[in-house]
Amino acid sequence: MDNIFNKISISLIVLGIVFYFLASTFTALIPSILGALMQIVLLLGRQFPSFHKHFAHVNMLILVLGMGATYGSVISIFAYLFSGTELERPLATVEQFTTFILCLVGMIIGIKSFIDARK
Repeated sequence: MDNIFNKISISLIVLGIVFYFLASTFTALIPSILGALMQIVLLLGRQFPSFHKHFAHVNMLILVLGMGATYGSVISIFAYLFSGTELERPLATVEQFTTFILCLVGMIIGIKSFIDARK
């Protein structure tokens, strides 16, 4: 599970940095902040193995918060694709949509891992 969280968090960090250089706005670094938080929680999980499960749940919470913060971009992308509605901030929308997808994938794999651990 840590391997998946590590890959998702590194992807979020890289995503934020790339879009920061494209858009030159501080808000483009928000995915990087999510990824850095996940890395900190992973580090804490390695330092305190008896609380590993709790830290995995904290990472899932970070993913849920990331999805909640970026779900509006999904609506914007689908509106653009199906009705041709112009995107107000195309770079921001694409970054938010990518963040949503990364968080969603992490959530799905995390839930599957939690279910498998219960069996």
